[in-house]
Amino acid sequence: MYEALVQDQLETSIQPRFGSRGDLIASEIKRAILSGRYGAGSPLVEQAIADELGTSKTPVRDALKALSGTGLVTSSSHRGTSVRTVDASMALAVCDLRLLLEPEAVRRTILRGLDAESFKAAMAHMLAAESGEDLYRRSLANRAFHRQLYAGCGNPALVKVLDDLTDVNALISVTVWKHVGSWAGEAVEHRKIAKDAQAGRAESAADRLRSHIEVFQRRVVEALGKP
Repeated sequence: MYEALVQDQLETSIQPRFGSRGDLIASEIKRAILSGRYGAGSPLVEQAIADELGTSKTPVRDALKALSGTGLVTSSSHRGTSVRTVDASMALAVCDLRLLLEPEAVRRTILRGLDAESFKAAMAHMLAAESGEDLYRRSLANRAFHRQLYAGCGNPALVKVLDDLTDVNALISVTVWKHVGSWAGEAVEHRKIAKDAQAGRAESAADRLRSHIEVFQRRVVEALGKP
């Protein structure tokens, strides 16, 4: 039951809200991006997407505009709309910002007290995704796990910043996973963080998370080269 609740909440949280039809189209485009079907830098042609989804161009155009607010999609008057390009400079900048903010948010959340049942569900979701090859499911699992660790920090503005970073970080993660087989290693790191979090060891969990992000920085360089 709790696993289904976390999944439902997570699916809802990542969808722009501008009407049910638009939500569905935005969700399908986002799924294609975070599964790697629409790769980083790929053009997003309104007519082609409309044909694929069996709809008109107008809701597709609205969905792409909404997704541009997540950082997954970029638009240019010269080059049109495309999936955001992921390069080492961009990816490392996002990692750097996470290093500055996320460990402290996690430390505060644990000190305030985790939502034990929701965290347990997020862990189960993550463990289930380990054995599959679905990058979208992995991306959702990764997001759910990290969000449970920082969402209870007591600072809504900090949560909003980290939520906004999460979409872009999901695209970075999917891109890195396609180049280096890092998911299994990241899952091991997650379990160590979770053990500290569930035991109430706030400082240790924050330190492990900081190390986890630093290791991911090295994986970014391995996958994408130095900036």
